[in-house]
Amino acid sequence: MNTLAADVVAPTTTDSGHWRVIRTIAVKEWLDIYRDSRLRWLAALTALLMLCALLFGANQMQRSERDQAAAAQADRQLWISQGAKDPHAAAHFGQYAFKPQSPLALADLGIDAYAGTAVWLEAHKQNEVQFRPARDSGLSARLGNLSLAFVLQTVMPLLAVMLGFAAFSGERERGTLRQLLSLGVRPVDLLLGKGLAIAALLTVLLLPTFASIVMGMWLFTDTALLSLVDQWVRLAWLSLGYLFYIGGFVLLALAASAFAATSRTALALLLGFWLINCFLMPRLMTDWVRDSQPLPTALEFNAAVAEERKRDFGHDESHPAFVAFRDEVLLQYGVTNVEALPVNFRGLSLRKSDEVGYAIYDSHFGALQQAYARQDRWRAAPGFILPWLAIQPFSMALAGTDSRSHHHFTIAAEQHRRTIQTMISDDVIHNNRHADPSYSAPPALWAEIPAFTYLPPSSAWALPAQLVNLSALAFWCGVAALLALCAVQRLKPV
Repeated sequence: MNTLAADVVAPTTTDSGHWRVIRTIAVKEWLDIYRDSRLRWLAALTALLMLCALLFGANQMQRSERDQAAAAQADRQLWISQGAKDPHAAAHFGQYAFKPQSPLALADLGIDAYAGTAVWLEAHKQNEVQFRPARDSGLSARLGNLSLAFVLQTVMPLLAVMLGFAAFSGERERGTLRQLLSLGVRPVDLLLGKGLAIAALLTVLLLPTFASIVMGMWLFTDTALLSLVDQWVRLAWLSLGYLFYIGGFVLLALAASAFAATSRTALALLLGFWLINCFLMPRLMTDWVRDSQPLPTALEFNAAVAEERKRDFGHDESHPAFVAFRDEVLLQYGVTNVEALPVNFRGLSLRKSDEVGYAIYDSHFGALQQAYARQDRWRAAPGFILPWLAIQPFSMALAGTDSRSHHHFTIAAEQHRRTIQTMISDDVIHNNRHADPSYSAPPALWAEIPAFTYLPPSSAWALPAQLVNLSALAFWCGVAALLALCAVQRLKPV
């Protein structure tokens, strides 16, 4: 009689008796895993990958923070040291708005390397985000950067499969499963014991990673801008999502092992699903969404904006909109020419032109973001059966590195650009009332315009948009649990 059968030879029907059986099974499974050198090496390799991913992420964040701080300081110094200058010329001189990294980018780099890190803020124009690190990364970017999210989303499910594919089929092949069931061991106790052993091993691997993320949050969270408590909330939800994701693979592996006649069959089925989930379907869904929900090209987008900007008079004093605005201002102040105005008409026209441009840019950039969001929803739609499609956007959103978080930054940068424009136009309007062509604003004006400060959104802003993906992950885990329960209930002693 095998050791496990000997340990549970007289199971009782009490709750404590069932728990003793479950604990014995879990301990036996843990020892089997520990004694299998192949599984030890696989677990060690996974731990090494997570360590490398964390070190890579920390190095990336440290370098990015250092470079951004230096660039922001230099850019601010250039701005405030312009000297006396025509305010409109200063507006065209412009300044940069730099995007700070989320502390949880340590775990999930998301789209940050591809979306850009800074926006050039200049007069009359809303620019796209520039300086994409992926463009400067050469071959490494094309091959893909190692991140903790990649390990958790791709390698950890594979480890769960390797740990669980022979849990029941291996017992069946050795003839020990029949002995256990004939002794009165409940199939559900076997499921719980084996699942507990696998979960314990995965937890042991993940605890150092979790501790490293917590340390990284403490090091990289700027408490003047971010709440450390809110970062904890984000991490808690992120952990729940990965619990559903990886837990579903553990349960699916146990279900396949109980259903399949042999370990080889179980492994083939599980590896097939793993490949489809982690590699094939993400690519197919990306291509399908790109073709079925196309985005405008950069050329098309800029052409559409330029076409609509034609209704904005800009500096064209012969434009019908300019003439109409001038007549409206003259009527408002009760004068017959702009020289008689108590304020500077050039400043008023600049402000009016900017306001027209704001509405145009809001419309086009808003529609573009809606198109991105629509693509994301369609791509994640099969996430309840292919959980990679749900965990990837969920992870990026809670880490603050998804397209929606990026758009939040661009809106803040644009609002700062509008603040600059308003303050400069107001200076022209009220301090150059006689329209002196040689007027220059004093250097003190540049220092009065505040430096760009970005306040990232809270978890309460990020989570509601991801409730569908979180529900898909919970559904996936629930279905896997149901499959495992149904599979073990079919086990018979003969």
